[in-house]
Amino acid sequence: MTFSLAGVTRRYSVPGDRPRPWRRGVTRTALDGLDLEVPTGRDLAIVGASGSGKSTLLRVLLALEAPDAGTVRFRGDLVTPRAPGALRHAVGVVAQDPASSLDPRLPVGASIREPLECLRVDGDHGARVAQLLDAVGLDPAVAARRPAAFSGGERQRIALARALAAGPEVLVADEPFSAVDPTTRARLVALVDDLTRAGGTQLLLVSHDLGIAQRLCADVAVLDASRVVETGPVATVFARPSADATRALLGAVLPVEWG
Repeated sequence: MTFSLAGVTRRYSVPGDRPRPWRRGVTRTALDGLDLEVPTGRDLAIVGASGSGKSTLLRVLLALEAPDAGTVRFRGDLVTPRAPGALRHAVGVVAQDPASSLDPRLPVGASIREPLECLRVDGDHGARVAQLLDAVGLDPAVAARRPAAFSGGERQRIALARALAAGPEVLVADEPFSAVDPTTRARLVALVDDLTRAGGTQLLLVSHDLGIAQRLCADVAVLDASRVVETGPVATVFARPSADATRALLGAVLPVEWG
């Protein structure tokens, strides 16, 4: 298994709550005894309504936060924020908001080069940056510009180039297409599809868009009320859903056609 999560629970204090001496503070359960296995080589989409726990699951899975209970394993090895193991070297991440991964003070070429330097990847880093920019449909000459000079869709392309820079074995993407217009979204979806297939990179996609999940992934996991309620091949789950949450998601969207 690429990832294996067993009994994972994550709770947060409710903002603004002021515990009184006679009672405990109020907490919100974002993940509630969640179990999930991600088979090696199978692209997986994690879908669910807003508030179902998708983003929290991703933070715990990437060892950005520690679960309050349960375990997270990457290729059989336990991972925690203090001991991420091989996770940092094998996984590239694309955030929903590229501003969170691109330093506004740095030229975008330097941002793309950063993982190559941090992970001590051999080779000509300048040539690799140019290759990546070209791969995501941007002129390599833009490497000297800062993020503010680009549109939202262009910044997301740059964030994708950065995530793929060190040749990760797994690409984790958190709602990477939600902040762009429909035309740009279709282009980015096709780009992710092409780049992950060409590089043999396993994709783990968090999305609320079932059409994108169906286009990019072989398997799907449906979250509801902080737990995984259904998993399986995308075609099977979407054609014959067994969970009420899956049926509700399917009933709330129109079919999406991809060219």
